[in-house]
Amino acid sequence: MINRAELKRHARNQLKGRWGIAIGAIIAVFLIQMLFNFITRIFEDNNNALAIVLAIISMIVSTVMSIGMCRFSLNYAYEDRDPEFADIFSGFRVILKAIGLFFLLGIIILIGTILLIIPGIIFSYMFSQSYYILADDNSKSVIQCLKESAGMMKGYKFKYFVLLLSFLGWIILGIITLGIGLLWVVPYMNVTTASFYLTVKNNYYQSNSWLNE
Repeated sequence: MINRAELKRHARNQLKGRWGIAIGAIIAVFLIQMLFNFITRIFEDNNNALAIVLAIISMIVSTVMSIGMCRFSLNYAYEDRDPEFADIFSGFRVILKAIGLFFLLGIIILIGTILLIIPGIIFSYMFSQSYYILADDNSKSVIQCLKESAGMMKGYKFKYFVLLLSFLGWIILGIITLGIGLLWVVPYMNVTTASFYLTVKNNYYQSNSWLNE
């Protein structure tokens, strides 16, 4: 059973007294991504080949940092763990898997979108937990992450959509404050979605107890 209010309450409780490191992590990831984007734009008019290489590197760094942020958010969502700033770089430990997951996800969603827009949207929600799965257990393969995400999201895709939609007002408010409010909104949203992952993960393993054997 997914209770949006409970997930959000849990996220707020886990962030209480620990907002500083959460906001610091968001700023760090933003600055790193902006730096790579800035460097890419400098060279895109003068050296197309170098610009392409830098764009690929920027995309890889962004993907790896996304895995790191998932790990960081999970360490808030877990009640028996403490988040560390270094968590945001943890994705580099599984950089090849992160790249593989990014490209495979992109291909699957692209194919679904080409066929019809709706399948692409469904696929994006079906495999939405893949990054969290890899961040939670680095030993899992790309295919395992996709397969388990599809299993976890059975019956929960629309609930996840509604959960994300419930943050729309907060996001708009964050934008109105020239982005300053997003420093609080983004960690709040990230820890809530991490808590959602833990819930569907527990439900999935309880329904498929043989996976733990």
